[in-house]
Amino acid sequence: MGVMDVTTTARPLDRRRDKAGTASAAAAAADAAVTDIDRQLETLTSLTEQQQQALRRAAEEAERLKRSLKAAGKRRAELAKERKKAVAKAERARTKAGLAEAKYDREVLADLVRREKEKDRAAAQPAAGKELEPAPERAPAVPSSSRPAADAPPARSPRRAAAADPPPEKPDEATQTARRTAARKTAKAARLIR
Repeated sequence: MGVMDVTTTARPLDRRRDKAGTASAAAAAADAAVTDIDRQLETLTSLTEQQQQALRRAAEEAERLKRSLKAAGKRRAELAKERKKAVAKAERARTKAGLAEAKYDREVLADLVRREKEKDRAAAQPAAGKELEPAPERAPAVPSSSRPAADAPPARSPRRAAAADPPPEKPDEATQTARRTAARKTAKAARLIR
């Protein structure tokens, strides 16, 4: 009977030992699982922090880019206004320059016409004077035996009077070219004024 008692007591001990070993192995496995989960949690926490920092940086960069885009749009609008004003100013300056040039052309033409008129009148005056000058009177025929009195003025001969008035000058080629150019420019200026 004593043998049986040992055998019966040995069996629960084995079972207890097996159970204890199994429980110990299960606890070690559970501890390993907890350690693994802790490592994963740490990794996830670190990754989350990195991603949050990257997100903050990206958000800051997005805000900076938005501000930059807004400033660029504002500057573009300002430049568009400035360009519009500059184009209008350039157009006014071109118009003013054209008007000044046209006035200058008219003034030059008027000066040329005035000088040409003066030349033409100066050239035509002796001829006109010659036409208006009365015919010279001839001294009465005196017999060859009598002499004119000393106090009587000598009679002018028609030949001498003709020599005193030279014929009108013929305008040279340059003057004729200037007249034609002045006439052409005056006609052009008159068309522009209309």
